[in-house]
Amino acid sequence: MNAQQLEYARTELTKALVDMSGGTKGQLEAFSENPPADKDHYPRLKIHKIQLEGGRETCMLTTPTYALETRSRKRPMPPMNEFEFSLCSWRRAVNTLNESQNAWLNYCYGFNLKFEYQVLFCKHIWEKYQKHLSDSPIQTKVKKRLISLVWLAAQDVAAKNNNETYKEYAGSALANLMSISRSTWCEIYAPHWARLKQAFEELDEEALELVLNRRPDPIIDEVND
Repeated sequence: MNAQQLEYARTELTKALVDMSGGTKGQLEAFSENPPADKDHYPRLKIHKIQLEGGRETCMLTTPTYALETRSRKRPMPPMNEFEFSLCSWRRAVNTLNESQNAWLNYCYGFNLKFEYQVLFCKHIWEKYQKHLSDSPIQTKVKKRLISLVWLAAQDVAAKNNNETYKEYAGSALANLMSISRSTWCEIYAPHWARLKQAFEELDEEALELVLNRRPDPIIDEVND
């Protein structure tokens, strides 16, 4: 996959995964504009009797009230608009991915900040990165600081993918966040920081390629030809 195809996938996923649940009015707002009942139109009366067939009488416990219709449309709105329907194939392709890839795409391009998603892809990257650390044992305090860098690296890569003008964290800023000197950062943590960001970039490209491969698209096929 070339950079143009990956950028195309990012653009389409940003549209496909966006939350459009606020496009219609909620029940409370609809009721505030169109009350379900107008009690002033027919004031409540005392309990009275009604006569049934055969001359039998029964008492009414409530009085009929005039109720207004809460929706202005004669026909109910469709459950999905045309724009959302046109992007269904992208969402279906995302749902075929594994948990960590699905969580990453929803976080990065759907702007879904659900905590479970962040745990999934951070845990995946850390477990993968631990295999690299097994070759060269490190101190416990260094390892704890690296764990905190995983989530920060995810934020950095996600922001860079969505904003071309985004400026990456400077080494001095990261050193201040971790309460260490800049020389310590450059000597010990900077290589790990670069590899963690690379791991997230690989996760991003791998997930995007799978989505493009699992979603037939005439535009991509034409570019490949």
